[in-house]
Amino acid sequence: MVDQSVNAGVRAQQGFSLQRNMALFIILDNYDSKFDGTKYFLSLEHLEDILFCYLDDHGKAVKVETYQSKKKSSGSWKIGVDLAEIIVKILKVGKSLISDEHPKCCSYNHDLYFSSNTTMQLEKKVTRKVGNKSQSKTYAQAVNEEDSEVIYDELDPIIQKAITTKLEKYESYNIENLCDELGNLKFLYIDFNKTNKEQENQLRTKLEDIFDRKISDSKAALESIFRLFKGVELAYNQKSIARLSDKSKQVQSQDINNAIEIITTKSKAFQFWRDHKREVGKKLGVKPFERETFEMKFSLAFDLFKSKDEAEHQKILEFVKSNYRQCSGFSEDDCIEELAKKFKDESSSSLDDQTLKATMYAAYFESINKVDD
Repeated sequence: MVDQSVNAGVRAQQGFSLQRNMALFIILDNYDSKFDGTKYFLSLEHLEDILFCYLDDHGKAVKVETYQSKKKSSGSWKIGVDLAEIIVKILKVGKSLISDEHPKCCSYNHDLYFSSNTTMQLEKKVTRKVGNKSQSKTYAQAVNEEDSEVIYDELDPIIQKAITTKLEKYESYNIENLCDELGNLKFLYIDFNKTNKEQENQLRTKLEDIFDRKISDSKAALESIFRLFKGVELAYNQKSIARLSDKSKQVQSQDINNAIEIITTKSKAFQFWRDHKREVGKKLGVKPFERETFEMKFSLAFDLFKSKDEAEHQKILEFVKSNYRQCSGFSEDDCIEELAKKFKDESSSSLDDQTLKATMYAAYFESINKVDD
């Protein structure tokens, strides 16, 4: 079904930073328990604000998690028209996932999250006649720092009824067609800051906590990961139809893992360079006034190693991978010097001398990083 609203987020561009930041926060907050080593892709402003699709070895969808991510300027979320509108949209996404043609494994299932960095106060006051008196009781469930994930099916039936009553009043569409998706509905509080700048600072702290000393510049690391989202930010849903299998709207787990690998490997190389730039420069013939250019070239080399179009960088990387274990030196700069000399004796390159040495330096750290974690 054509839905003109599926491109509204792309046209406005306003909410993309929040969705991107929130998606990264979810990944980092659950990195060890859920995302590290898992095959998945994520999409933003596509079917839902945030979508994670977990895949089996054959590329079939095992599970999908969607997140309708909303912030609130003041107060907490209550059972009312605003919440009903959001829940109806979420349930419709569940129906769309079922009918989506993306290959699914036989045990496929999905979770539909309403997520917010604002507290949700789900409550219903019930008044009953007891003899000649009225007695009131409030049924309440908070979704906050203390109870961050609440499943709809586990709510008190009184609260469930209060929610479905609001859905029926809000939605002119036959709500009964959506109610079987309520079993997949979850409410999630995410302890995430309000402004983009604060969110980025929080993400940098997460990176530092997870990767510890493997990342020396968390700001640069975050910017590298952000670049992965540029393509999906600008891609329109084709024919205004949101499809799970639309590659232009996907960021692959492999790309995220590669970015993290480059970041951590670069950090080791930068840290060694900062600690030993005089010794390394002397061994490799890098003059003091050339150090800045040399640093820029070895930094760029890590990205070029990933490009199949950069044959020279690929050749140097393969040479180092094949030879670094045979080095006789007992320090990194000795080994890099030895490898550079061996390469010049046995091979040739179209790269200028400084670029060759900078690439050799990066290739050494790229190679040893595979076994030195």
